[in-house]
Amino acid sequence: MSPMPADQLARDEIRERLDTTLFVEAGAGSGKTTALVGRVVALVASGIELSHIAAITFTEKAGAELRDRVRHELHDHALAEGTSMEVAVRCQTAIGHLDGAAIGTLHSFAQRILSEHPVEARLPPRVEVLDEVSSGIAFDRRWARVLDDLLANPALQRTLLLLDGAGVSPPRLRALALAFDGSWDLVEDRVPADAPPPPALWSSLGPLEARMAELRACCADCTVDDDGLLVRIATLDVYVARLRATDDEADVIELLSPKGERPSTRVTRTGAKPNWRCAIDDVRAQVVALGEVLDDIRRVALQACLRHLGSAMRHHTLEAAGQRRAAGQLEFHDLLVMARQVLRDPVQGPAVRTALRDRYQRLLLDEFQDTDPIQIELAVRIACADPHTADAATWAEVTVDPGRLFVVGDPKQSIYRFRRADITTFLEAKARFGHEAGRSVELSANFRTVEPVIDWVNATFGALMAEPPEVAVPHPSQPPYVALDAQRLAPPGGPAVAVVGAVAHPPKTKADVLRAAEARDVTNAVVTAFTQQWPVRDGESGWRPPRLGDITILVPARTSLPFLEEALGAACVPFRTESSSLVYATRAVRDLMMVLRAADDPTDHLRIVSALRTPLLACGDDDLFRHKVEAHGSWSYSSSSDSSPERAEPGAGPVAAGLAFLRELHDARHWQSPAELLDRIARERRAYELGFAEGRPRDVWRRLRFVTDQARAWSEATGGSLRAYLRWVDQQTVEGARVTESVLPETDDDAVRIMTIHAAKGLEFPITIVSGLTTAARSLPNPVEVHFPRDGGAAGYKLGADVTTEEFDAWMPIDEQMSFHERIRLLYVACTRACDHLVVSLHRAERVSDGKPNSRKSSELLVAGMGDDRLGALPDLSGEATPLTDDPAAAPSPP
Repeated sequence: MSPMPADQLARDEIRERLDTTLFVEAGAGSGKTTALVGRVVALVASGIELSHIAAITFTEKAGAELRDRVRHELHDHALAEGTSMEVAVRCQTAIGHLDGAAIGTLHSFAQRILSEHPVEARLPPRVEVLDEVSSGIAFDRRWARVLDDLLANPALQRTLLLLDGAGVSPPRLRALALAFDGSWDLVEDRVPADAPPPPALWSSLGPLEARMAELRACCADCTVDDDGLLVRIATLDVYVARLRATDDEADVIELLSPKGERPSTRVTRTGAKPNWRCAIDDVRAQVVALGEVLDDIRRVALQACLRHLGSAMRHHTLEAAGQRRAAGQLEFHDLLVMARQVLRDPVQGPAVRTALRDRYQRLLLDEFQDTDPIQIELAVRIACADPHTADAATWAEVTVDPGRLFVVGDPKQSIYRFRRADITTFLEAKARFGHEAGRSVELSANFRTVEPVIDWVNATFGALMAEPPEVAVPHPSQPPYVALDAQRLAPPGGPAVAVVGAVAHPPKTKADVLRAAEARDVTNAVVTAFTQQWPVRDGESGWRPPRLGDITILVPARTSLPFLEEALGAACVPFRTESSSLVYATRAVRDLMMVLRAADDPTDHLRIVSALRTPLLACGDDDLFRHKVEAHGSWSYSSSSDSSPERAEPGAGPVAAGLAFLRELHDARHWQSPAELLDRIARERRAYELGFAEGRPRDVWRRLRFVTDQARAWSEATGGSLRAYLRWVDQQTVEGARVTESVLPETDDDAVRIMTIHAAKGLEFPITIVSGLTTAARSLPNPVEVHFPRDGGAAGYKLGADVTTEEFDAWMPIDEQMSFHERIRLLYVACTRACDHLVVSLHRAERVSDGKPNSRKSSELLVAGMGDDRLGALPDLSGEATPLTDDPAAAPSPP
C-alpha cells in the first residue's frame, strides 16, 4: 500500500467542506461509499442530526451495507482518541436514531416522501408497495381487460386489422403495453392523447398506378421478350393490378410487405443493355422508384396505425396508474413518479418542498450513475434555496443551497440504461454542480486492484473511451477517461494480467465451436491458477494460496454458460452460478414444469409423452414402445379412457406408474395449490436427489426451492388455478424474459463462481476471468421497442423489424452508438472487479466489420484497445485443462 493516496486532498475536502455542494467523480475501487460514509459521520459530528440526513444508494443490499458502515463509523468515531465529549454524544445519539434514518434505496426514499405527505400526493392513508410477482400478476389481469377493450373499440378496428396484416400479433401489443406501463410518466408527456386513424389505403395507390404506367411505356423499347428486366416489370404490373383489385386493406398491407409476395425492385444488374433502345439505367431507376412508392404507402399507413394505437394505449396506461393511486397499491416506478409529481405540484408543491427541506437538510446520493433521472430532480427540489420558487420546468433551473447536496458516482460504470439510468444526466449534473466547489472532485486512488492490472486497465480503456463516436449523438454518451492510481503492489507470484484465445479463429467459425473452445481455455486458466498457487491477498495478514471460491468467471449473458458448465464438469472443477438467470429454462425446472403441464391437461398427449421421458418419471423410449405398440396402451390417463390407470399395480412398468402419478396430480389440482403440487413432484419423484447427477446439486436445489417459493407467492397474490399459474410461467419464459434468482452465500461450498457482469457490479474478486465477450450483453432481439426522446419530442415505436415510425428510425443509429459506448463501460466494470489477477478472453473469429458501431464485439474492442504490442507481452493460458482429480465425485481440497 502507498502511504498516502494522491487524491488525499479530495478526500479531505469531502470530510471538511460540509457547507459546499460537492459533485464527486470516483473511479472503480476508489472508495465511493467510504467517502460518503465519512461525510455522514462528519455531518453528525458537526451538529446535524442523523434524522436530517438522507443517504440514497442503488440497491437494497447496498443500502443495508451503507447503514451498517455508518453504524460502525459512528461507533469508532465516538470512541476515537481526541473526540470531544460533545461529538461522542452526538455520534451515540445518531446510532440510536439509525434505524429510522433515511438511508436506503431511491424507491424507499420516494416511499418515505409519499407516506409523509399522502394527502398532498392524493393517496389513501395506507399504501402498499407491490413486489415484482404481484406487479406482474396485476399487469396480466389488467392486460386481459385492455385487450378486450381495444378489440371492441370500433375506432381501432381498421388500425388493429392493418397491424395484424403487418404481422403485429397480440403478444407484441402486450409488449407495447408493458413498455408503456414501465414508463407511464414519459407516456403522459410524450404520447399525444389523440392521433388520427390511418388514411384509406385506396387513396394512396394513385401514385403507384402513375409509376406503373410510365414503366409500361418503357417496355416498348425492349427488343427481347425474355429480357430479365422486362419480365420483372411484367411481374410488377400483375402485382400492382392485384393490389388495386384487393378489397381488404389488411390483405393490401400483407401484399406490400417486402417479405411476402411482393416482387423485388432491386434491379441493379437485371436486364441486358443491348436489349433496350432506351437507357436501361433510366428504366432500372424507375423500377427502384416504384419500389420506393410501395415502401412509402406501407410505411405511412403503418406509422399512422402505430401512432393511433399509441394514443389509445396511453389512455389505458394512465387510467391504470390512476387506479393504483386511488387503491394505494403502488409499483416501484409509481413511487418515483408520484413523489416527483407532489414536489412539482403547483398547489401542494411549495408546502411539501418546505417541509422536506426542513426535514432533510443534507442529501447524499451514492452510485449516481446507476439510478433513474428522477433521483436528481427529487434531490434538487428538496435541497432548493427557496421552496416557493423551486417549481421550474427542469431541475437544472433550480437553485440549490450550498452544502445541502452531495453526489458521488463513476460515469465509467454506467451500465443500467435498460433501467432508465442515463449517463447524460450524470454529465449534465456534473457540469451543473461541479463548479460549486470550483471544480468536480475526483477520487482516482484505487485500493482494490494491484498495480499491473491497473496499468493495463488505464492503457486499454484510456484508448477505448477516447475513441471519437462513429455516429453523432445529440447528447454526450461517453465520459472522458480518468486514470486510476494503484495503491497496491503486484502479487508476489502468478501473472497479474493474462489472456486466453489471443489467436483469432478462422473466418466463419461456428459460434458453438468458438464457445466450446473458449470454455476449454477458461477452464484451463482456472486449473492453472489453482495448481500454480497464484497468491491472493488475505486482508491485512498478507498473501495466501487461492481457494476455488476466490476465482470468479464473469459473462455478459448466459449464452456461453452451458459450454462453461460442460468444460468445468469435464475437468472436475466445482462451480456454482450466482446471477440473474433464465431460471425457468434450466433443465431441472423444465422437467418439473413438464410434469406439471401434463398433469394439468390429460388431452395433450405430446406433453404427457414428454413428461414420461423426463428423469422424474424415468420412461425410456423402449418403455414407451412396449406400452404403445406391443401392449396397445393409451397415453391418456383421464377417467374417460378404459385403459386409464387408477393406480399402477406393482410390476406394471414405468409408463403405467407414470400415468398413474399424473392422474393423481390431475385429481389433486383443485385441492392443492401449484406450489404444493410442485413440492409434491419434487419430493415424490426425487428431483432433489437427481441434482447429484448434474454434479452441482446445490444449484439444482436452489432453483427448485426458488420456483416453488415463486409459485407460493403467486398463489398468495392470486388464488388462481393451476392452468392460470402455467400461463403465468409462460410469461416468464418468453423471449427476453429474465428472472432474478436469489443466491444466498454458502460459505462451506468452495467452488468457482459464475455470474453475469451486471450481477458483479459493486463486488470484487481475487481472481477474475472475463469470458463470453463474443456475446453482447442483453443481445436478444427485441421486436417491440419504444423510444422517448430526451428533448420532449414525440415517442418512437417499433413493433416489428419493418413496422416502425420515423421517430424511431431516426433514433436507431444514435441508440446503437450509445449501446456501443455502454459495452465499453461494461468491459471496464468487468475488468476492474479483479483484485489480484485478471484473465481476459479474446476469443473471436476473423471477419470483416459491417461498419456499424454496434457490430464490434467486446472481444474485438479489447484487442483494439490493447494494441498488438501489449497483446503479445501478456501470457496466454489457452490449452486443455488437466482434471483436478480422477474422481468426478471428489471435489479438490484447497491448498
